[in-house]
Amino acid sequence: MDPHAKREAEESATKRHLAATVAAFLLFLVSAIPAAALGGREAAGSEPITIRAAVLKGPSGVSLVRLLDGPAVLPGNATLETVVVPNTDVMVARLLSGELDAAVLPPNLAVNLYNAGMDFRLGAVVGFGMNSVIAADPSIASIRDLAGRVVQVAGQGATPEYVLRALLAKEGLEPGKDLTLSFSMPVPEIAASLVAGRIPLAVLPEPFATQALAGNPALSRAFTLEPAWREATGSGDYPMTVLVVRGTLVDSRPAAVSALLDACKASVEFVVADPAAAGALVEQRELGLKAAIAAKAIPASNYRYLAPGAARPALETLFRVFLEYAPDSIGGRLPAEGFWRGDAREK
Repeated sequence: MDPHAKREAEESATKRHLAATVAAFLLFLVSAIPAAALGGREAAGSEPITIRAAVLKGPSGVSLVRLLDGPAVLPGNATLETVVVPNTDVMVARLLSGELDAAVLPPNLAVNLYNAGMDFRLGAVVGFGMNSVIAADPSIASIRDLAGRVVQVAGQGATPEYVLRALLAKEGLEPGKDLTLSFSMPVPEIAASLVAGRIPLAVLPEPFATQALAGNPALSRAFTLEPAWREATGSGDYPMTVLVVRGTLVDSRPAAVSALLDACKASVEFVVADPAAAGALVEQRELGLKAAIAAKAIPASNYRYLAPGAARPALETLFRVFLEYAPDSIGGRLPAEGFWRGDAREK
């Protein structure tokens, strides 16, 4: 076996082991947590209740930045508390412990939780694909131009990797044979390495793509993955960020949850309509981005709100890619019907 193929095989085995470990860990946590925590707080009628929602620090939280400023009061004697969480590991831990009722997650992690027995349902998609191929070579303009290259990829085991693998397969390109995918750097380091000229080619999400382009005029945005995905799948853009809501709240406090979702939609629309004001809020609320970079990146970031019913075809297309390349990462199956029932207004 040649060195590239051997490395690719080793990487695939490592990822399969990691995905299986994560799935097993989720199942262990679900079985170990008391039923009361799993079920959440089944406050019925008009009893006072606090709904606790969290956004992720970084690009995934940008579209919901305005949610952090309210509304504080929801229908049905409910109040809303919001918090910024540093990463998905902490987010999952707080969901499992019952500390949170609604949270921003990557789509595959949301399904993995649901398939592991946690009744967190899809409330909405709040962000779509925003990954660009950033290159120092101006001749790179399409997926097929990646043949023979070493491509640094941000997000091993997550949506960007498997979207890229599906697009390469569509062009008849096999990682480890026709090109090399490298996952050796975290996202900020990839951007910094592009700026410094240490690497010539990478797949980067926003706002890191914008940061790299701003830091090195020799770089260009060769292409984005989204048009290639639409052409390859016949689907819409692939979702990158979803909001999940505790099922017991959807059932017992539908008006409050609907108001929460409306506030999320209003936040996304505000961010898209006024990037400068949104960027200032992003820095103010310490989401990890400076106002100027956030404002410049928002137009390229593909933030959109989509309700569960409308989002389902695009999500199922993405989930089938995960089933092909990393089935354990979504719990080994498509989510059951209940997953799509996070907005009580949809029947």
